[in-house]
Amino acid sequence: MADAQAASRASIARLWEAVNAQTGAVRGWHLDNFIQHRPRYIDDLRLVMQLVPAGAIVEVGSAPCHMTALLKLSGYAVSGVDLDPERIGPFIREFDLDVRRCDIEREALPFPDGAFACAMLCDTFEHLRIDPEWVLVEIHRVLAPDALLLLTTPNVYSLPSLARYLTGRSLADPITEFGKLRRLGHMGHVREYSAREVIRFLQATGFAPQSIGWRSYPHVGDLKGRLLDFAYRFVPRRFHREIVIVARKARPAPRIAPLVPRTH
Repeated sequence: MADAQAASRASIARLWEAVNAQTGAVRGWHLDNFIQHRPRYIDDLRLVMQLVPAGAIVEVGSAPCHMTALLKLSGYAVSGVDLDPERIGPFIREFDLDVRRCDIEREALPFPDGAFACAMLCDTFEHLRIDPEWVLVEIHRVLAPDALLLLTTPNVYSLPSLARYLTGRSLADPITEFGKLRRLGHMGHVREYSAREVIRFLQATGFAPQSIGWRSYPHVGDLKGRLLDFAYRFVPRRFHREIVIVARKARPAPRIAPLVPRTH
């Protein structure tokens, strides 16, 4: 365990070095994502190492590819999928990552049936705006029998979300979220879900949930954030910020086609 933790720290340090060296229009995106999601990267890596000590992994919705790189640095055979990998081409080439171009809501994943021991759909489900069921069916297809899916997504019933509802605000500013299509090349948050809603999607597409959890991460240097951290100590975990679900490929998935197939 100590060796794994040391390797994880070294991989995170190498990842930060690469992120900090990025230039151009995507530098801010890289930095913001690393600073915001670094604790999640560490938790997700630890969970994957516990659940899948060996075997190939596919990360669906991998840009900016920090987790893809972290998995490779940790010794995993990993493939990523992204709507437009070239927008972060220098980072992908620096780590020699296998990241395939794919519109995951309108195209089949570019892998054969049963190719992977684990799939990751982390902080991506809330960005899907056309056909979440198709995405899960395709993930199901490329997983080996009994293989695992790690899905993380923001919790619609988190304390910040409830506070916004109570004060008459929506979950996210639509101008900002739709504006990411032009600024970053992908949609922002379309919708946030409850754990029960995500479970219904998983069960409908042939997955059996193995564990359901919630998590939040400490805020640093922000009074509002520290007050929120204090509040999290006194509420049930189902009101924390992020849902974490591990599901197993358990049953056949429905035979469906994408709602809006891509025309080439």
